[in-house]
Amino acid sequence: TEVFSSCLNSFSSSNNSSTKKSKMMNKRRFSDEQVRSLESIFENETKLEPKKKVQVAKELGLQPRQVAIWFQNKRARYKSKQLERDYNLLRANYNALASQFENL
Repeated sequence: TEVFSSCLNSFSSSNNSSTKKSKMMNKRRFSDEQVRSLESIFENETKLEPKKKVQVAKELGLQPRQVAIWFQNKRARYKSKQLERDYNLLRANYNALASQFENL
């Protein structure tokens, strides 16, 4: 019985890893045209209504979930870059004020 359950566990583990590998192999990047279209839409609206999401997905040959995830990731990257820009602007302003203060 131990041998049987050991073999069964081994089989299910290898079966799970092959399923994960096949899912990873099915993962594809968006085409340049799809990215350009998504970027263009994002410039006008950073969040899509469900109907618009389905429409965009159909037009680009994607799943609505792919469009939703792309927008979610894009918003996160945009926010991160915006925080970096804000920080750099504040740092530059601080340095300018500190320099003026030293000259007093």
